[in-house]
This record gives sequence, C-alpha cells and structure tokens, in this order.
Amino acid sequence: MINAPATGIPVFPAGVIKPYTAPKSFIDSLDLTEFSGENVNNHIYKFNNILLQPEFKEIKIWVDECAKDYLDNVLELEYEEFFLTSSWVNIMHKGEHYLLHNHENSIISGVLYLKSEPGHPPLTFNKYKMETGPFISLEGRYKKTNPNTAHTLKYPCKQDTMIIFNSHLIHGHDANELESERIGIAWNGLVNFVEKDKDLYRIRFVKD
Repeated sequence: MINAPATGIPVFPAGVIKPYTAPKSFIDSLDLTEFSGENVNNHIYKFNNILLQPEFKEIKIWVDECAKDYLDNVLELEYEEFFLTSSWVNIMHKGEHYLLHNHENSIISGVLYLKSEPGHPPLTFNKYKMETGPFISLEGRYKKTNPNTAHTLKYPCKQDTMIIFNSHLIHGHDANELESERIGIAWNGLVNFVEKDKDLYRIRFVKD
C-alpha cells in the first residue's frame, strides 16, 4: 500500500514566493511625475530608495508589514531588524522586457504592481541549473507540466498585489505586447540577525 502523496514531496525547494493583496489601490493617490527619472534598462534610478520618500510613506508601512509576515511565517527567521536596502519605480512600456536576473546584497525582494492589466507579461521564475558533469536530461520528455519537475514558473502580475520572494531566485519578464504601460515598485531588503553569542564575529548592518 502506498501512503505517500500522489504528487510526491518536494525536496529542498529553491525558494518561496508569496502574494499579498494591497489594502487599497495606491496608484489613485500617487503622482509619479517627479519620480519618473531616466529609464535605464527599464528601471527608474532617480532615487536609490524611493519608499523612503514622504509620498510613499503609506506604501512603505504596508510593505514592512508584509515583509515581516514573510520573514516570520514563511522563512521563520530569527532576526532583530528588517530594513529596505533599495527600492525603485519600475515602468514597462510596450516592447520592453526584463532579462533574467536576481537581486544581490539582499535576502528578500518584492514587487508591488501599481498598474497592471490582463495581457501584461507574468513574472517568470527560472530554475537555476547546477550540473557540473555528464547527466541524463529529462527536459522535453515530460507528458505534461508538473510543478515538481518544471524549470519555469510564470506568476500573474495583478494590479494592487505584491509578490515577495527570495532575492537569489532567477526571474524576469517577457516583452510587453500591450500599448498600455505597467507600473510597479520593486524593493530589496536585509535583516540584522539575533545575536546569541556576543563572542562571535558576525556581519551586522548599521545606518550611516
């Protein structure tokens, strides 16, 4: 008799994504004209940490709450402090795409979709391959898509929702084929961990 789940048990998952629904539509009360800046590789870098600007105070409070939930209840980390290391406006015009990448110098990241509509490309996560020698590839041999064997996960980007995920996960967007632009706020975050042994050296972050 087989008692194991029919779909098996995932072993050592690479990361976790969790969606959050915003308490309101923030785009209705924001004027992004001042923060448009120069579009470099589809990211707006006029401000290094846009969520620290007064106009985004309400959004930052909500982002902090969601990040705390992710750290406490998803990763279940022991830490003393969470803080944003960077945040920026992300505007995707027709024909633009985001190459596959991950986020360095952070442990969790998130994207709040201020403006998005059906037809805008989903957020695509790709499995990082670590093969270093000969192996038998099963890619292209599966009967159907299976979450336990897939190399790609496409997550819908709905307006007024935020996706939080591990910063090391490889992700990107296919080209926007719609006339309408999509607007989001992306961010990265770090923590200071609980100091259990005062005699050990460790990395600790301080604000200049």
